[in-house]
Amino acid sequence: MFKGSFFSSLRNSGGSSNPSNSQKDAILEQLIAILPDADQDYLKYCIGFYRDNHVMRITEKIFNFNKGHYPKIPEGCKNANSTKAKNEYLLKLNELFPECDVGFLREKLCSVDQNHLQQVIDRLLTMDKSGDKGGYPRRVNQFIIEPWELVRSQSYRKAVRYRLYNDFPETWRSTIKAILAENNFDYRKSFEKLKDLTTNNWWNSIFSIFRRKLYKEIENPELLEEIQKLQYVKLEEQSKADHEIAKQVNFSEYTNNDQLITCGCCYGDFPFEDLTCCSEGHLFCKDCINHLVQEGLFGQGSLRGKQINCIEQAGCDGYFTDDQLKSTLLPDVFKNYLDSLVEHSLKQSNLSLVQCPFCNYCEVDDNDLFLTFKQFRIPKSSKSFILLASLPVAILPLFTSFESIFSIFTALNVVIILILPQIVWNVMGVYPLKAWVSELDNIVKRVKRRRRGNVFKCQNPECRKTSCLLCSRESKPFHKCYEREQDSLRLFVEKAMADAVKRTCPKCHISFTKADGCNKMTCRCGYVMCYLCRKDLRQESYAHFCDHFRPIPGQKCKKCNKCDLYKTEDEEKVIKEAATKARNEFLKSHPEARGVNLLENNVIGPVTNEDDNYYRETFEKAVEKVVDYLLP
Repeated sequence: MFKGSFFSSLRNSGGSSNPSNSQKDAILEQLIAILPDADQDYLKYCIGFYRDNHVMRITEKIFNFNKGHYPKIPEGCKNANSTKAKNEYLLKLNELFPECDVGFLREKLCSVDQNHLQQVIDRLLTMDKSGDKGGYPRRVNQFIIEPWELVRSQSYRKAVRYRLYNDFPETWRSTIKAILAENNFDYRKSFEKLKDLTTNNWWNSIFSIFRRKLYKEIENPELLEEIQKLQYVKLEEQSKADHEIAKQVNFSEYTNNDQLITCGCCYGDFPFEDLTCCSEGHLFCKDCINHLVQEGLFGQGSLRGKQINCIEQAGCDGYFTDDQLKSTLLPDVFKNYLDSLVEHSLKQSNLSLVQCPFCNYCEVDDNDLFLTFKQFRIPKSSKSFILLASLPVAILPLFTSFESIFSIFTALNVVIILILPQIVWNVMGVYPLKAWVSELDNIVKRVKRRRRGNVFKCQNPECRKTSCLLCSRESKPFHKCYEREQDSLRLFVEKAMADAVKRTCPKCHISFTKADGCNKMTCRCGYVMCYLCRKDLRQESYAHFCDHFRPIPGQKCKKCNKCDLYKTEDEEKVIKEAATKARNEFLKSHPEARGVNLLENNVIGPVTNEDDNYYRETFEKAVEKVVDYLLP
């Protein structure tokens, strides 16, 4: 888009000398007045390629040659080389190359000073095309950028460096700098790494004599926030350790005072703090409740979407409240239990939902077809018939004059006479239009999908994945639905189509097809065979073929059953039959590839004008326009 070759061809054009710095500043001010959101470093770069008429030639180049596209400063940033702007660029690159290593993206981004996105994208695409698909390093967690992987400001780097100088006074400064460079100047990761490297050996004891003076720490809000998070994590760890000690002391006191309580399920003895009770007061240990819920959710599945009732063997009408389960169950088990309740409630609501394939997050499909007349809600199975019956009426706007509308009333009466009785038959349980309704349902789904789009962004904070609604897989840049299955199906069907028309010499095993000529085929190894029945003709030669006269060439001989010398089989028909058979065999043995049939324009092999699908697709497109007009 912003090619340097264009400037290179104009570098020496014009006879004026290069502008001075003051002139460059004046030219830059004029360009900024015209393009206030443009990358100023990019404009400076452009100025260096011309010797006169800078403003006119640069604006002409941007608006004519680049079609109005130019590098822009991200919103809220004053400079394209600021830390905030580079992080915005990094997030955009992460969306375009979600599998590329973040450190590699950050390194390439920081190595350029203008037109950041275009230059980095060009380099990555060049690397990807020059070799195999491993041109740049990959990462495991795609689309995810951790906070420590972002570009760090100079003030943060300096504050972290001085802080670590004071935290590890016995460590060489060069070592600290190297650790910081390895970990993108992140304080937490660098602190943990230096803590592992630092040991109390005799070498450090000697150099402790030359302990350097403490550095004055620099206040940085980002660093202070990270330090507070580290302190919070330490407090949490200490609190857990204290809690375990308290539990041991508590158990010892219960044991010494003979006050342990028996669990109503496993009959083990526990302190009261390790038990939970139902709404009727029956006590059970937390391990038993966890095993019960885990088996009900992940084992038999009998508790999914249901209330957890009391398990007292004598019988009890009590249950466990959500607060009791939250304090008793493991966090992931309790989360799955709540998800099962939500999933069950959504199923009971009979809403048309769009769900993330990677978690339980879902949204109501706003494009679902709901037809309501006052207090009467039309059943979903009848909506297709209403649309089908509305198709003739929808054609009326296509006619502009009253005479043309009146002229088609007779045709509309015929259509109504044909359609309305069949709709009544459908209500009575007879389905003469079942095939039509099925096709219409598919058309309605395509129209709704086109309105909604195929990309679904999950709003679950723990997921945040972007998926494709058509193939239920993660959506990435340049995503293609069922790409692996479609490639495998295409190769399998193409091989079957080729095998249907080719012949193989049984002597030298060379495959060939006939372009023209007679059906007596002579291989280069000397083997002679019939193209139709594959029989060896080295002895029989042309006597194998029929020599009776037929008044109509190509007509079947009524006197013998010999092969025709020139007539061949209908290769187009054979290829279609082989393709259909191969497709069915592949989908039968690979159920995961059945989604390929959902794709539109999924054609394998040559397309001919005589293909019946051409008229079918034309008719379906016309019906799609009518359905799109009828849908609310």
